[in-house]
Amino acid sequence: MWSKLSQRLTDPLFYRKRWLQLLRPLRPPRAPRPVTLDSLLESGGPVLAVFAHPDDELFASCLLCELAARKVPFHLICLTRGEGGITGGMTREELGQIREAELRASAAALGAASVEFLDYLDPLGLAHRTFAPDVSPEDLAARLKALLEKHRPSIILTHGSGGEYWHPAHLLAHRAVFLASEGKHDILTIHAWQDSHALPGMLNRDDPADLVIDGTPHRTQRLAAFRAHVSQRDYFAGHGGSLEGYVDLSAKEAFRHYPRASG
Repeated sequence: MWSKLSQRLTDPLFYRKRWLQLLRPLRPPRAPRPVTLDSLLESGGPVLAVFAHPDDELFASCLLCELAARKVPFHLICLTRGEGGITGGMTREELGQIREAELRASAAALGAASVEFLDYLDPLGLAHRTFAPDVSPEDLAARLKALLEKHRPSIILTHGSGGEYWHPAHLLAHRAVFLASEGKHDILTIHAWQDSHALPGMLNRDDPADLVIDGTPHRTQRLAAFRAHVSQRDYFAGHGGSLEGYVDLSAKEAFRHYPRASG
């Protein structure tokens, strides 16, 4: 109990989250601005997906499978190799190698055009606190900007405004993507709010759902991607009763849309 309290009280995100919770009833929520995937893809170009850890791409697996079905190329960018997780007796380097291989297998199942790791070290977490890689949003944005110039995407996909469950690495990726884009790209963020969702603790409460993708037709493909992450299987099965259960509970994904600046 005291360990949890100490870790919470020394975490600046704890105070930010509580402050936003206090302010939320005082400001009206932004209504969704519905957008279709067809309209987003009209401008052509690939999609660049920027995530913090291997397995974060699974949170957008419905959308990624739909892109693959439409022959729209997408590239996965991962900040870390996830070596800050539970090692199970392995070294951090060994865990990172395993999780890199898992992401590459998942990407193949989803139909990604490429996978690139930015080689930031995933910090070891505590029981009740997680950490972001040791890089500023500005420095990360500079690296992402080079990737934007390389791939010239029409859409960038990344973490939500609340880091899903307030993970600091997710928040870092979210902030850096917006700095790198400079308003020149459509941006979609994952886990937008859905009323009556089976897993509300993973959603970004302040992100309205502008785009909803039903991944039911892609169940087999999604399940293959989830199964690729062997080291994380217990985590997903713990939330869904089984891996198949989690895939079914998460079959409808919602995204917030930030349109590119006009002109």
